Amino acid sequence: MTDTAIHIAGLTKAFKIYTSPLRRVTDAITRRKSYKEFVALKDITVDLPKGEVIGILGKNGSGKSTLLKIITGVTQQTAGEVRANGRIAAMLELTAGFDPELTGIENIYLKALSLGIPKHEIAKRMDSIIAFADIGDHINDPVRTYSSGMKSRLGFAVSVNVDPDILVVDEVLAVGDDIFKLKCIEKMKEFRQMGKTILFVSHSLFTVKAFCTKGMWLNGGRLMEYGDLGPVMLKYEDYLKAEKAKLSKAAREETGKDAVLTKTDILQTSQFSFFHESGETNSSFAFGEDVCFSFSYTVKRNIDNLNFGFTVRDAEKNLVYMSSKRDSGNRLSGTVGTHTLRVRLKVRGLLEGTYLLSGELWDNDSTFYVGFSNKRTFRIIQEDYKGSGIVYIEHEFTND
Repeated sequence: MTDTAIHIAGLTKAFKIYTSPLRRVTDAITRRKSYKEFVALKDITVDLPKGEVIGILGKNGSGKSTLLKIITGVTQQTAGEVRANGRIAAMLELTAGFDPELTGIENIYLKALSLGIPKHEIAKRMDSIIAFADIGDHINDPVRTYSSGMKSRLGFAVSVNVDPDILVVDEVLAVGDDIFKLKCIEKMKEFRQMGKTILFVSHSLFTVKAFCTKGMWLNGGRLMEYGDLGPVMLKYEDYLKAEKAKLSKAAREETGKDAVLTKTDILQTSQFSFFHESGETNSSFAFGEDVCFSFSYTVKRNIDNLNFGFTVRDAEKNLVYMSSKRDSGNRLSGTVGTHTLRVRLKVRGLLEGTYLLSGELWDNDSTFYVGFSNKRTFRIIQEDYKGSGIVYIEHEFTND
């Protein structure tokens, strides 16, 4: 057990579902059972080792959040045992425990005390918590004046700065701006390098694959698989594909149409290539030469207001240029069929180096988009030295 962070044995959690509040009261008085029982977790037994980042997988309603709430003591199990070895910091509902009438600083003490951190220890970490939250002078304002993002930042800052042995993270990266999300990820990476245990829930399978070392798949409240992330993820993704196929089949049988759409059922891109005016197709361009590329896109359902955009970055992924997302001059044909788009980038000032091109097509009336290029490299080559940096700046001067 010395290498076990969390020991779970025979864990079961059942909820009583009443059709009305009155039935709950009458059951308490008469000891009747007029409720339906919903079993959220069913006889789960597993030991979660120290020093691992465990991605908890499962569709909505699979029992993930219930498991985390039991581990963190938010709710109690119906049967079984859960034993954690070490201090737990939970990021389930980041703003839980805040008093809206208290200031940010006062709520730091309040939330930390609820995590079992003594007041003198909180005082030592106050500066790092305030710096991580990065909400400026608002730290002295009542929390009721905070935006939801500010509250989440403060909650995260407290949770990650109390030096937990076990960090429980449930979809917290869905809040905050991109810069703050990056700070959160970096902090969790730091915890991982320190050998702390992290339980991680995210609907982004890409994030889970990149961050986690172990996988735990729940389905209908049962533990389906646990082990190294790769094999568990393969089985989980196979399950998702099978479920999608079942839904598609059921929809076709009922309506004659496939109700489960993917992006490629609507729009698909292909045959991307860089080209020169001479017709040559390669990705090296001379200094001062236009960078040209083309690709085909197939529209399978008419799309109104189909636009394209692109981004150019340098080799270190620093932004060189991003086209406007609202530029009506980038409107494309969205009629059913296969179309070809040829684009000429007048990058005559780019200095020698490697650059990355990304681009996408999207319906300007929604969030639907399809990429046509993802960091494809092209090079600018110059015969004569023009200076250092990214862009050559023409200049002129007078000298008296």
